[in-house]
Amino acid sequence: MFELAPEKWTMQGILWGFFVFGGLIAGAGLIWTASTAWFLYSSEKTTGVIVDVVGILSTRSPSESPQAKQVISYYPVVEFRDARGSLHKSQSSRAARSDHFKRGDEVGVYYDAQDPAQMFIENTWMLWFSPGVILGSGLIWMLAVGGMMMLNKRFEVGFAQDKARFYSQVAAADPAKPDNDSSNR
Repeated sequence: MFELAPEKWTMQGILWGFFVFGGLIAGAGLIWTASTAWFLYSSEKTTGVIVDVVGILSTRSPSESPQAKQVISYYPVVEFRDARGSLHKSQSSRAARSDHFKRGDEVGVYYDAQDPAQMFIENTWMLWFSPGVILGSGLIWMLAVGGMMMLNKRFEVGFAQDKARFYSQVAAADPAKPDNDSSNR
């Protein structure tokens, strides 16, 4: 049965926990990246026009000081026509830099033919930065922890060999021990 007894924890076991945590982060980034890629692959593409850029001020939690800087995220609103000629207006679900889009800019738009409100603006930064950061940080985490696991394993093997050598020397050097006396056998 699984126990949370700290006296049974080993460095290798703790590192495995950190490795799994990094794997979960990398997995989330991979799923996010794959779902974005699948959406782009299975969606329709058209051209749209930026009609507005909505700035949303981050909310302040009760524990934050009133002087804490609040962040404004900018979400472009795009107007586009689908393959049937229907006009749609949709706000991007991913934020952009404040100076990236202006009213009247023409942009590529990927949209779901079944639900045109589900759309992405064709912009590499907006599409791939966040999923890439999550995926990359999980992989870097796993790489760092994997390196520590290898160093720890190497240290444990060396420590066990040194300990065995020490005890064998102590046992061989102790004449008072009856086990070392071959005449008693």
